[in-house]
Amino acid sequence: MSVRRIWLITDGRLGHLNQLRGLLARVQEKAELEVHWFDLASKSFRFVGRKGLLAQFDAEIKPDWVLAAGSKTHIPMLWCKWVLGAKAFLLMRPSLPLRLFDAVCMPYHDSPPKRDSVLGTYGVINHIVPRYEGRNKSQGLMLLGGINTHYQWDNVGIVKQLQRIAEAAPEMEWLVSDSPRTPPDLLDELAALSLANINILPYSDTGPGWLPQILQDVGQVWVSCDSVSMVYESVSSGAPTGLLELLPLRDSRVVKSMTQLASSGLATTFSAADLAGPLPPAVRPLWEADRVADWWLQIDRGGEDNDRVN
Repeated sequence: MSVRRIWLITDGRLGHLNQLRGLLARVQEKAELEVHWFDLASKSFRFVGRKGLLAQFDAEIKPDWVLAAGSKTHIPMLWCKWVLGAKAFLLMRPSLPLRLFDAVCMPYHDSPPKRDSVLGTYGVINHIVPRYEGRNKSQGLMLLGGINTHYQWDNVGIVKQLQRIAEAAPEMEWLVSDSPRTPPDLLDELAALSLANINILPYSDTGPGWLPQILQDVGQVWVSCDSVSMVYESVSSGAPTGLLELLPLRDSRVVKSMTQLASSGLATTFSAADLAGPLPPAVRPLWEADRVADWWLQIDRGGEDNDRVN
């Protein structure tokens, strides 16, 4: 199998970086790669010729593909494509015409068009690896978002849902964690209920890699529906996932995404859940990073076949 030379361009944002890392990890399991990174957050991209680009990426040979995520990466990746004759693979709906890119992966809630070069995904790619066996059925996790532009945040409503879940299954031990968007008084309100089976761990007390690790172990997870990344990470982990409900502020792509997730049987809304029993597992596995890796390799092999024909 020939070595595929991949250049990755990141804008430094953690969400975009995790998408690239998640896809790269799966492709590396399936193919031999030579990888070079460029971080726009740490250094300026120079629009130079072939030798200058090779020097910027610390590479000796031009790439076969340039992968990127984030709007700031569009022009640098297209420059590499035009100067070096590489192919461009973007992990988002582009702000530029689709025809400029050789492959595009975007969430279904961004309404991907039906094209051979475009793949729709449930949510964004992440670096979570699913696990279906050996989970602690007596341990649950509750993850909270906060103030956002898609849903009306409601401390009282969220706390009531958490209380009902905890009281309906007293044999379960629940760990509750918040996020930077969570109103600071919410955890205090929850603690004031003195529920014996709820333990609180503020996000500020967690370390790097905490969430992926605990998602591998717990028996079920509840996530507030505004927390899109955490919702899809939970579902991708293989843990049965419930959605804590909030009132939508508008019919946004995030609201549509959560509705689609529940209607497809990948997660369960609070109002539809049987709180006395365990959350049902997803109707099918969700490992979008792996599916995208297979799709991209199929496109790449097709390009190799065309090169041999020509």
